[in-house]
Amino acid sequence: MSTQQKVMLNDVIVDFVSLKIKIQNEWVDVESRQLALLSLLLKKQGEAVSREQIMDALWGDVIVSDNSVSQLVTQLRKSLHDNKSPPQIIRTIPRIGYQLIANVSEPPTLFDKARQHSPKKMALFGVTGIVVGVISTLFLQYLFTAKGKPTEFNYRARVTSAPGTEAFLRYSPDGRYLAFSQSNELQNQFDLAVFDQQSQTVHNIKSSGYSEEAPVWSPDGQWLAYYRYDPLRCDIRIIGVNNAIETWRLSPEYTLTQCQPSSAPTRLKWYKPDALFGIVWHDNQPRLMKYTLSLGDKVRVQDTTLIGEFKPLAFDISGEGKMLIVEKQGIWYTLSEVNLHNLSEQRIISRQQYKQQPIYGAFAKHIWSVEDELMRSTLQGVKHSLHKPMGFIASLDVNPVNGDVAHAEGLAQINAYQLSLHKGSDGISVDKTTQLASSTRMDFMPTISSNGEQVAFISVQRPGVTRYSQAEIWIKHQRRKGANRVAQLPSHITPKYLQFSPNGDTLLLLDERQNVYLINSFSRRLVPVISGFEQLNAVRWSDDSQTIFYQAKSQQGEWQDWQYDLQLSSNSLKANNVTPRRLSPAQPLWQLNPSYINYEHTLRVYLSAALEQHVPLSQLLPSLSLYKPALFEGGMYYILREGHQLSLYCYVIASQENIFIKKLGAYGLDIGVNLTMSSSVDGTQLVFSQVDGIETDILLHQVVN
Repeated sequence: MSTQQKVMLNDVIVDFVSLKIKIQNEWVDVESRQLALLSLLLKKQGEAVSREQIMDALWGDVIVSDNSVSQLVTQLRKSLHDNKSPPQIIRTIPRIGYQLIANVSEPPTLFDKARQHSPKKMALFGVTGIVVGVISTLFLQYLFTAKGKPTEFNYRARVTSAPGTEAFLRYSPDGRYLAFSQSNELQNQFDLAVFDQQSQTVHNIKSSGYSEEAPVWSPDGQWLAYYRYDPLRCDIRIIGVNNAIETWRLSPEYTLTQCQPSSAPTRLKWYKPDALFGIVWHDNQPRLMKYTLSLGDKVRVQDTTLIGEFKPLAFDISGEGKMLIVEKQGIWYTLSEVNLHNLSEQRIISRQQYKQQPIYGAFAKHIWSVEDELMRSTLQGVKHSLHKPMGFIASLDVNPVNGDVAHAEGLAQINAYQLSLHKGSDGISVDKTTQLASSTRMDFMPTISSNGEQVAFISVQRPGVTRYSQAEIWIKHQRRKGANRVAQLPSHITPKYLQFSPNGDTLLLLDERQNVYLINSFSRRLVPVISGFEQLNAVRWSDDSQTIFYQAKSQQGEWQDWQYDLQLSSNSLKANNVTPRRLSPAQPLWQLNPSYINYEHTLRVYLSAALEQHVPLSQLLPSLSLYKPALFEGGMYYILREGHQLSLYCYVIASQENIFIKKLGAYGLDIGVNLTMSSSVDGTQLVFSQVDGIETDILLHQVVN
């Protein structure tokens, strides 16, 4: 049988042209040598193909060991999800070779799919698809159950149109008022505002010159609590709202309790009159906090308690005490339902790999998600579309009375910059600041070569009416005025980090699905080289730029040492059952990269010890969650978040100096963008991504059935 461009093996579709396979309705990349082997087996379908035939066909005159064939077959089986016992696609013929035993057919055509009424798989394109092109963002929200036929919505109105950002939407218990925070044009503070649906009017409630964020209503609607940030502290404040809305701005406010000024506000949940919940940083990690309230003329905090062992990125609680909680566990984001009254009753709803931490609001029995449109789905996976956004969605809430939906939608301006730095007797100064590309696109994830002469970054086309976004990799040389495009990323690739080879000729891309791609700056081709593993560790270049070393976790759960040879274009297994490679603070930290499983932990531990005399940990650790430091031979650059102000510092290892470099502007709203920095080995060149502006408006959608 001659090899076709596309074939179906059992229920797996193989595309030999684009080097991809489709398994369980998802396209994944496969390296070319694996498909060359599959092509050979397909041509001799039903026959046993010997190891010698495979070596002759795939390696030609290059001398390889018999083990290379075994490892290639193992990799292909992993890519095809084919178990060795019993095999469904490739069978081992003892002492002879291998045989293709799968049922081979032609993939269904579009007509066939339409005739079978198979559901269309929506392309992931949400907050991250717009902000970072290929990274999907989950907005999760349980809503009040709508039984019977799917609920229909109609666009109703736009509530705001002022410059700046509207976010942190919260409906009042009676559904009349929508509270939110509204930033000024400089994005450095938020004011508290309320939209009255009865009069169709926005009222400014608090405009103190400080920043009032993330409002929450008491269960009886008589109080409004919110975070208030000033340059030195953070409070959870409260005002009474049991009179006419026109007088709310005159209502006295008082402090309920103090909060952490360095971390971004998370949504509070006023679950019962005497129980307020929030997220705090405790022992270097996020924890769920319960504030027990005493009621009277004034509401006061009577007690504080950490709830369970949860490490929540986001949470919410239904009126029945069912808690929805999102935690990051390794490379996975886990969404669980927990009984607040019996914490041992925990049910995992989903585990998915997301680059951004999920955000969600009030809930009951539905999940709201952003793919290429805003959708509502049941826990059984039945989806219903609501809205196709023109940009990312910053916040969402549902009216508890009539089910109407309000969301804040807008655009972010993200640019990449390069700093040329000089260290003198009086500290470190910035010689030159350069924006790497025009602001017509969004540029993020910049990385710089070891010698500082080249910078690579990912560029994303702003969303338009067609909803089409092109994610591309660009490289800019120091001696050239403009950057050059070297690759366009398929929509299924979600980048995790970029890294230049030591000689600067090749760029390595690791994605969120633990696949590795190479882009040669001369040939400008995106080539998949490592795939089929659930988890990788310590992906790194050899000094001569000819080999990529990495560790991979096998299906049996043990770690293995592997390497990819660029000249042979092949992977080879070097050792089984090895200890996961880790870099301790005693080793050269500048060799660390985000592929290490202890990357974030090592940085936190090292910087916490090094900077304990310079920076409070309550300020440092949330800042590290926003920006990862840029490492170089002599130290590291890092960014501190002080309220909404970002400041760049350099920690010098030898002298143990902590040097302020410059302010980098404001970061008013956490929209989940992957903000990164990268430094040349000598520390004289630094690149970073920055959110230069966010514009959102609030839109309303009305239930029509």
